[in-house]
Amino acid sequence: MLELVVSIALGLAFVCQTAADSPARTQWRESRVVGFPDPPPPFQVERVFANVDLPKPLSVIALPGTQDLLVTVHQGGYGGPGRLLRLTGDDLNASANEFLAIDEIIYGIAFHPDFAMNGYMYVGCNGHSDELTKMATRVLRFQVSRTEPIECDVDSKTVIIEWESNGHNGGDLVFGQDGMLYVSAGDGTSDSDAKLAGQDLSTIPGSMIRIDVDHKEDGRNYAIPSDNPFIEVHGARPEIWAYGLRNPWRISIDAKSGDLWAGINGQDQWETAQVVRRGENYGWSITEGSHPFNTNRQQGPTPIVPPTIEHPHSEARSLTGGHVYYGSKYPSLYGHYVYGDYSTGLIWAANYENAKIASHFLVARTMLQISGFGIDHQGELLVVDHGSGLYRLVPNELTQSQKFPRKLSESGIFQSVENHVVAEGIVPYEVNAPLWSDNAEKDRFIGLPGEAQIGFRLSGGWEFPDGTVIGKTFSLPLAGHGKDAVVRVETRLLTRQAGQWYGYSYQWNAEQTDAVLVEAAGKSVDLSLVDEKNGAEPRMQPWSFPSRSECMVCHSRAANYVLGLSVLQTNRYVSLAGMRVSQLDHFAGLDLFQVDGSSTSTNSIPDVARAKFELPAPASDLPRLVDAGDSSMSLENRVRSYLHANCAHCHVKEGGGNSRFSVAFGPDLSATGLINAQPTHDAFGIAAASLIVPQNPESSILLHRMTLRGRGQMPPLATGVVDRDATKLIADWIRALDVSSDE
Repeated sequence: MLELVVSIALGLAFVCQTAADSPARTQWRESRVVGFPDPPPPFQVERVFANVDLPKPLSVIALPGTQDLLVTVHQGGYGGPGRLLRLTGDDLNASANEFLAIDEIIYGIAFHPDFAMNGYMYVGCNGHSDELTKMATRVLRFQVSRTEPIECDVDSKTVIIEWESNGHNGGDLVFGQDGMLYVSAGDGTSDSDAKLAGQDLSTIPGSMIRIDVDHKEDGRNYAIPSDNPFIEVHGARPEIWAYGLRNPWRISIDAKSGDLWAGINGQDQWETAQVVRRGENYGWSITEGSHPFNTNRQQGPTPIVPPTIEHPHSEARSLTGGHVYYGSKYPSLYGHYVYGDYSTGLIWAANYENAKIASHFLVARTMLQISGFGIDHQGELLVVDHGSGLYRLVPNELTQSQKFPRKLSESGIFQSVENHVVAEGIVPYEVNAPLWSDNAEKDRFIGLPGEAQIGFRLSGGWEFPDGTVIGKTFSLPLAGHGKDAVVRVETRLLTRQAGQWYGYSYQWNAEQTDAVLVEAAGKSVDLSLVDEKNGAEPRMQPWSFPSRSECMVCHSRAANYVLGLSVLQTNRYVSLAGMRVSQLDHFAGLDLFQVDGSSTSTNSIPDVARAKFELPAPASDLPRLVDAGDSSMSLENRVRSYLHANCAHCHVKEGGGNSRFSVAFGPDLSATGLINAQPTHDAFGIAAASLIVPQNPESSILLHRMTLRGRGQMPPLATGVVDRDATKLIADWIRALDVSSDE
């Protein structure tokens, strides 16, 4: 177990201020970081069936012959067992009952076009195959009764088709207007098409297949449609309809045109959506979308076709396919393919006409982890949030604000922008383990509106009220400002409004008198920095101002949105009025924390005196991270603190990182899933690679990816420069690990 780190030792030579000594909190009522600088999208989301527990939902579909819905849920970890829950009743009085439970994770459900007569339900899933004796993506058929009580006969399970797959599994399925069953197949691995399946027609992974489930042939529980495109190609699997797909996540049929749509998860830089057509090759893994990925690989027999829709990773990180909308509520969406993104929560609509995109716009900006979309019995759209349940689109009540501060001097945050002096009531703070930001120095501050308070938690992130503004200014030694000058480059604001968080970046001008709001798409620049190693010769360094959506990739729900304000990060001593002060005690003394642990946004003066918040234990007894550069601390604490600060917001349960490990500070190293664990992504040509190989940093993928910039780099965002001190530190730590540390 990690040693308990304390900040006080006996015999300290300085005086520590206590919470009782802290000055009274000055109310901050000057915030003008209100509203939205960009035209808000036309819709927002509203939760439905909120009284029903839907754990880890993945998809939703209407149950024919009823007014009920079927929701696929799983246990977490993207594995089985999988369950289908039957959702009955309206939004306020719904109940959920188990309809089917199997050992596999369930990806998708499709009902036979003649379901009313035959009762066939098809399930796309992934699990252990007795026939293949390996993990496989499978299509199972079950018999469902058509009269109440409508039930699924679990003993009627029939395996229709299966293929080896343990990574990007696909597994969604839908019947086309031609009566054929279409099934998505990812490349079967977890990174970089390790088995080169994408362009290989001799294997099902990396393709979209099309089969006839109404007939059987050659000992199979299906037949090959006679017009499938590769029947006459020597060695090709005759089931393949199209290929070159990395991981099709959600497929659907346009109810009017019959077009087959697929949302396709990208890898390093691009996410795509595709109208999947007969015999086409979508490029993976020679291309990622329309961009080169590994051009040295052998191409399949047909030309590469560009994606129908493409998003950079500044907008989307894990694209979820949707449906073409033909409902009656929202005419602006009629005939549009509506889809979204798991990581950023954005939802878009695209109108596809005459083999091209005729219109394309942002539908909603949400905080959801969008794992699927569905169409209810009335033809209206449902959005599946992997974290909490089902949602609908509703008209957006937010409006664009012409008064939103386009300059920092207009924000109400600073007394003096030029001198970077915050306004009264804004609270500067420091963290124990800073996030690596390409050598930038950072100044941090938080503003709470009026008397609003923070919901304190001992572990994890805190809860913040609406109107909160959290800021961070980045400074670097820019050339031309003097040898020792550290110059402000960017200030980022994270603000909570109407229950959601939004991120904004401001770029400082050369005169250092103000900073201007960066456009929503973000921007990249090259900075000329003083290089101490080369004397007067400057060096160039890239700097990225994140897009609005990119901010929320890291500031995700899995990380509770706010990364640096927690006990682990703020439990430290700071200098205040010439004294050494416990920062947590100082916060408590300023009345920042709500007594009952929940945030409050009240700005009114209370009628009675508030109860005083007290920390659950003396600050010196509470856990904290340490600075990786503090050589007085243990090597393990320094490394684990660094990994927590830089990696844990994604590599945590239900985070954006899909590797099967967690680097959150606290658990034993053996519980992290790092030691001698096989990488689920690329091994980068390293023999006998594992995430961490004790005493062998050269074979440790975690360290290797930290040394990369570009493809495969970690962290994947917000850095263009390798942290050399940290990579050396982690290499030393790995070298010193006990080879039995995973036992």
